[in-house]
Amino acid sequence: MQKGDLISISFTGRDIVTGKVFDTTYQEVAQKEGLPTQDRKWGPVTMVVGQNEILAGLDEKLLQMSVGEKQKVVLEPAHAFGERNPQLVKVIPLNEFTKNKVPPVPGTIVNANDMVGKVQSVSGGRVRVDFNPDLAGRTVEYDVEITKQFTGANEQLDALVKKAFPNWEKPIVKNEKGVVEVVAPIRDMTKIQRNLPGFSKLVLDVVKGTTEVRVTTVFTPNDFNQMHVHEDGTMHGDGEHE
Repeated sequence: MQKGDLISISFTGRDIVTGKVFDTTYQEVAQKEGLPTQDRKWGPVTMVVGQNEILAGLDEKLLQMSVGEKQKVVLEPAHAFGERNPQLVKVIPLNEFTKNKVPPVPGTIVNANDMVGKVQSVSGGRVRVDFNPDLAGRTVEYDVEITKQFTGANEQLDALVKKAFPNWEKPIVKNEKGVVEVVAPIRDMTKIQRNLPGFSKLVLDVVKGTTEVRVTTVFTPNDFNQMHVHEDGTMHGDGEHE
């Protein structure tokens, strides 16, 4: 593989010491290992090689592999989830939890100052919270397979649409003379607008010959029947709070 290639991979990652699986693209493996299986689509994951979409060590390994190849990759902490940082273990006053109505039970996941941590212990009016990633300092192992490489503009666009807009049921994407156009009914815009910048950059980076990405919003009479147009031009659907 080369940097910039658009591929799909299947994998299972586990802690090399405990053997515990922490992530997988296989539903049957997740069920067997007791991992959450709801609200997730299973199967190969589409990604761009060399774009830091996965762990650095695993990304580097993909450059040495080809389509259909399977590898067992062992990653030391520095190339996986990083070393543990003692400074990310904080002691927080218990009253901060009481004030925010968060029960400080060991194992509880908390968010503080845009950092996600896990409660370790409660003692003497103080709560010890570890903001290190769960797998920080751990050596991990991945069984990884490159299942497909997407080539050709239309095939790549189809894969990128599914990657960026997994909940968009009927995407319309046109590609003509280097201009890629995303056509979306107004009712779909709220589902896709957050991912449009990322999708546009991927298209420009991956699909050769693309010079521009356009977004066209389509309105129909029925859209206006279901939505309220305010004097400032904004629209709100029935049941939405203004």
